Amino acid sequence: MNLSFRLGKIPVRIQPSFFLIAVLFAGVYGTDLRILAAWIVILLVSVLLHELGHATMGLAFGLSPSIELHTMGGTTSWSGGPALSTARRIAISLAGPFAGFGVAAIVRYALGPTFFPPTALGAFIYDSLLFVNFGWGVLNLLPMLPLDGGSVMTQLLDALTRGRGERPARIVSIVVASLAIAAALVFQYWWGGLLAASFIASNVRGLRDATARAHDAPMLPALEQAYAALNANDAARVLSLARPVALSSRTAPVRAEALQLVAFGFLLEGRVADADAAIAALPQGFSPHPKLLEMRERAAG
Repeated sequence: MNLSFRLGKIPVRIQPSFFLIAVLFAGVYGTDLRILAAWIVILLVSVLLHELGHATMGLAFGLSPSIELHTMGGTTSWSGGPALSTARRIAISLAGPFAGFGVAAIVRYALGPTFFPPTALGAFIYDSLLFVNFGWGVLNLLPMLPLDGGSVMTQLLDALTRGRGERPARIVSIVVASLAIAAALVFQYWWGGLLAASFIASNVRGLRDATARAHDAPMLPALEQAYAALNANDAARVLSLARPVALSSRTAPVRAEALQLVAFGFLLEGRVADADAAIAALPQGFSPHPKLLEMRERAAG
């Protein structure tokens, strides 16, 4: 069961897996329950402040943010708002790590180690606040997706390549993650190595998806023409435009759109069985448009 609340205008949701991974991570510090409790609170507050850095910067630029804490840390997402310049998108990405740097500066220079109890627990709290907010913040600036540094890299590459920055950003991310795994093996930092391996997997998937989207992009004008033919009740043209896209597209959204146009074309010709076959071939997670179902019912009746 998720924990949900609001911080001003910002909705926050915390998945149970966030606390589970915090407990597992705390295992390296032993079995002292006070250490465990302190670590969970430090991690929760620090990650939340990091995401609030992103969210408040987005609010300042007119976006509507929401925060979710999960197994991999935290994510700030957006619903609605104006299109942003490259500089503003980079500012949002950097706001998270720099919020942590601000916390670390307060702990180190405004409070100092003498502010905390002169015990093992006090030393742990002081060191952990610096480690999470400064150490992790520095690592988060590495040019590797999905880290904030990777997001900054992608925005810069997009600006330099006129929107084609994702593919080189994914490749750089895979290289950096591979180097991170090598460093983790040298320093025996197994958790970091596992995290870097997960980043390699996600970037390989992202690279494959980006390649598929690039493959399908030239097909989109054909679908627009097929919609115009559908409005003109020109079944033959709808099928001639949409069927090749349905057969050769590599992304689920484009294939689903093409298959529905094919189904519309078949129904215009009275070929209900062929339309049903096109509908049945829709990718998983895609449902036929209500107007397509209405037209199918009329054709069957």
